[in-house]
Amino acid sequence: MLNCIIELLGDNNLFLTGGGGVGKSYTTKEIMRIYKDNGKNIVALGSTGISAVGIGGVTIHSFFKFGLCANHMELKALDLKQKSKLKELFDIIKNIDLLIIDEISMVSAELMEMISLRLMQGEFKGRLMVVGDFYQLPPVKRQKDDMTLIKFNYAFDSTAWYNFKFKNIELVISKRTSDTQFYSMLSRIRLGNIDAEIYKKLSSKITNEIAKDSVILYGRNAEADALNAKKLAQIPNQLETISASGRVYDETLQNDAYTKWINNLNVLSELKIKIGARVMFLCNKWGEYYNGEQGIIKNINKDDNGVVVSISVLKDSGNIADVEPFTYSLFEYEKDDEGGIKEKLRAEFTQFPLKLAYAITIHKSQGMSIRRLVCDLNNIFANGQLYVALSRAISWDDLSIIYTRKRDFYSYLKSVVNIDKCVARFYEKENFIKEGI
Repeated sequence: MLNCIIELLGDNNLFLTGGGGVGKSYTTKEIMRIYKDNGKNIVALGSTGISAVGIGGVTIHSFFKFGLCANHMELKALDLKQKSKLKELFDIIKNIDLLIIDEISMVSAELMEMISLRLMQGEFKGRLMVVGDFYQLPPVKRQKDDMTLIKFNYAFDSTAWYNFKFKNIELVISKRTSDTQFYSMLSRIRLGNIDAEIYKKLSSKITNEIAKDSVILYGRNAEADALNAKKLAQIPNQLETISASGRVYDETLQNDAYTKWINNLNVLSELKIKIGARVMFLCNKWGEYYNGEQGIIKNINKDDNGVVVSISVLKDSGNIADVEPFTYSLFEYEKDDEGGIKEKLRAEFTQFPLKLAYAITIHKSQGMSIRRLVCDLNNIFANGQLYVALSRAISWDDLSIIYTRKRDFYSYLKSVVNIDKCVARFYEKENFIKEGI
């Protein structure tokens, strides 16, 4: 599969898609590794701060110097004030071999046109690879967008999308669950299909009895924070509060930009834990733990000065993981002396990659694989949110649902699974190479 993508990227731009848990992130990072091993210049961008952190890159707006602009007219006015910045940007664009944009579904048609403009201005000669699933996370619309010239929404509705002439690859084999029937049902929900059979199956999972080692997904932060605080308070052991540390290297980095970056890291400035608390890991460390894996804190290890240096977690698999602080890096791309592209370190943030695992929001669960999952479906409010929640589960047997609204469950499901018809039409009319990894 990787060889197929590398071969296609030799002569084409690429759109990599697929449902939750099929390996889009893994494939993307492997492609990046292969390019770097071959001395190629890569720039990785995220449509949001969270996706930028996940891919190990920077945001689209930051890289392309878009500021708060939403269209060409606003960008033209801004560019009159940042000519020196644009010269540096165009020098970088000329040297990019592979440009990757993650979570492309959250990129609007207007933003896609702006990206295309920047690439033309910078005489881009490399390849563009966009990654994401239009069935999951839609673009964010501005409320008062009267100045927008293009009235389209999704990236594929832009002229730029078709000018890039993407080859389409859809990953179709789940890496999160081996339950083929469950995966088939999730695939139908992803496409917006809620029929009597799916309703009956999901109804059978509604329960009021929550296993103590379950993770509950909520639609809103308030419920998740309240449950985590309640569960922690019930543990009789000593409370430990671990403060994160940060360091800014770039004096031009504004404080609000630094704070916004930290908020997107999905780690806590103050981690409150106790021995006996159930926690989940927030990143992957190959061979030791994965994003969403859970366990119980068995020991909090300190040095002679009383500083926590590691946390011993008994994973549900039975193995002990000694977790050390993880350092996240904020950087920007710049041209090096040899005409290549390098990463300039702007700031760092260090914290243990753990958080309490009694509850988490659906939004923060992106990319996680969760055992013993409970989905509270009372506050589903965005397209694709139901699918995102259910597809975090590793198995059907360990999935439960909370639903307490007075509204009939069937009509509620039908109302929250709203798939834009234009998304369905796009996937139907495009040709996709269907692959597994």
